[in-house]
Amino acid sequence: MKRKIFNIGCIGVLLMIGTLSACKKQLDSLAPHNVNFENQQFGSPNGYTKATIGNYTALYTSYETPWFNISEYRGNNVKVIDVTSTSSAADLQNTDAFKYNNSESKDFGLSDAFWFASYKALLGVNVFLKNVSATETNNVILQAKAENLFLRAFINFNLLRVYGRPYYQSPATNLGIPIITAPLDLTATPPARASVQASYDQVIADLNQSIATFKSKGVNSFASKYGAFALLSRVYLYMSGTFDQPNANYARLSAQAADSVILNGGYRLLQGTAYSNYYAASNQLNTETIWAINHEASTSNLPILLMQPQGTYVGLYTTGQIKPSPDLLGKLAATDLRKNFYFTDLYPGNTTDVLSTNKYSYRFFNGVNGVYYSYAAFNHLRLAEVYLNRAEARLKAGDTGGALADLNVIHTRAGLTALVGLSGQALFDAILLERRLELAFEGHNSYDYFRNGLPMVRNYSSFNSPPLTVNPTDAKVVMRISQLVLTENPNIIQNQQ
Repeated sequence: MKRKIFNIGCIGVLLMIGTLSACKKQLDSLAPHNVNFENQQFGSPNGYTKATIGNYTALYTSYETPWFNISEYRGNNVKVIDVTSTSSAADLQNTDAFKYNNSESKDFGLSDAFWFASYKALLGVNVFLKNVSATETNNVILQAKAENLFLRAFINFNLLRVYGRPYYQSPATNLGIPIITAPLDLTATPPARASVQASYDQVIADLNQSIATFKSKGVNSFASKYGAFALLSRVYLYMSGTFDQPNANYARLSAQAADSVILNGGYRLLQGTAYSNYYAASNQLNTETIWAINHEASTSNLPILLMQPQGTYVGLYTTGQIKPSPDLLGKLAATDLRKNFYFTDLYPGNTTDVLSTNKYSYRFFNGVNGVYYSYAAFNHLRLAEVYLNRAEARLKAGDTGGALADLNVIHTRAGLTALVGLSGQALFDAILLERRLELAFEGHNSYDYFRNGLPMVRNYSSFNSPPLTVNPTDAKVVMRISQLVLTENPNIIQNQQ
């Protein structure tokens, strides 16, 4: 019998495009020394666990950098202080999302890199899930299945945030993402994009199935039942409409998912000095972190963007090119403990952009090979967000008192005086501001505006970019899909610009 093999590199790159003949020929000619056979990989519970670890690995190899770029640079928390590399092509890539150019070219933007990194990771997940029997009873395998269902929901939801319009805008007709729940047959018709509504439905279905399947809770470098509840709370919040036109049902579902995490998850908000040092500690020892990509055994290049000199002016100063914006910093009160997430990082000739964020700080420099090593985790889910999810959801569902109470949990934890007497628009504005201050540089900023029907206003200039306002109905709210995908898959419809 012919055995099936993994070749994630080839299939992953071509997963979403239509021309597969070259890839198929490559697979047919491969010698077996550099591949895993599926019947060997999934021949024991340990094999399922190893395959799952490999699927996590895919998220910190080629996924994190384009995701951070697209999710953070399209907001008003960052300021680019000069070109980000000595290569003009790389500079165009790095600033494409910031300028809302939304390039479909792999040379001029990172949409291409994000799309293919996402679907490459999804391929590994879908290969795993295909090999789990519907009647499986082994708890080790079922635990790994639950984690892979969570990963599929997480990756798809981020794709949906980038390429699908906000949920309140005609979700039944607006285009979302291709729904792929199994490895594609090389001869199959390339998949088209499903609606935003159908795409959300798939994310929710995967999360609910994962919640029902989890068997244990490990360290927060791995998915858990309560990680799935936390992500479900975020997903329903994105579906909960705007403040003026809320969807109370989805808001209640968001609050219910948050309840599961807050009441039963066993997580605890850090306080005082421990909170001030949040991003300097190991994620695995952090009681507030629900799920983070662990870098204790790998390096992250995010400090290069945020702290390490990498541009035309290397040697002239000692800071990265991506700074916290003056607008963000100006909203931090003098006694706010979150000021500890920023530190003085000067470079000659600039007396304005003197702070950098330490959320992704490097730990040491290897002078031999010139690499700045970082063990800083990428915190994708943490308890503070869940409280803020519930605050917004409660307000949209009509529970003003509960919303204010949840807001104050995070507000007072930051060393600030409790807010009193807020309701209606004032309370909603306070919740969004708290989200901005608390979750800065963690992939939320622009989405919080657009999903609520609000404009993203950048009231400051940045290098060669003027102030900018992007309305939630603007075509630029969603990224354009890679031209390579469109060329090879005629069933994919491009987002208009």
